[in-house]
Amino acid sequence: MQPMAAKFVLWHEFDANRPVVLLAEDEPIIRFDIADELRRLGCQVIEASNADEAIDVVKSTARLDLVVTDVRMPGNRDGLDVARAVRQERPGLRTVIMSGHLAPNEEHGHLIDLFVSKPTQSDQLATAIMAMIEASPAKRDG
Repeated sequence: MQPMAAKFVLWHEFDANRPVVLLAEDEPIIRFDIADELRRLGCQVIEASNADEAIDVVKSTARLDLVVTDVRMPGNRDGLDVARAVRQERPGLRTVIMSGHLAPNEEHGHLIDLFVSKPTQSDQLATAIMAMIEASPAKRDG
């Protein structure tokens, strides 16, 4: 059985003119707050409540312009596993890692395009995400 996020992207059609962000965060209030800010700025958001759901979306055929993931989530996998899946399945796709517990180090550096310490203001995070999307080579070229 596929997780809800993966099922959603299999049938949902996205507006080709608006960026698609995968947001993996297990805390519902934080996830809803960040997703609302991203939508307010014009993004389409696929929400995942754990790393397994997020990895299923990464492995799907859904268009993604950016992945945002918390590190600590319930289950056997975490946000760093999501970032590893992104690097393996979709090289070049940018990844934002959020954590209130992890400090990035050399071991994780190749997985992280932007590190955000939690707690953070959702509007500031959304603005930084939009800047990354606008600066991406795919957006400049296409």
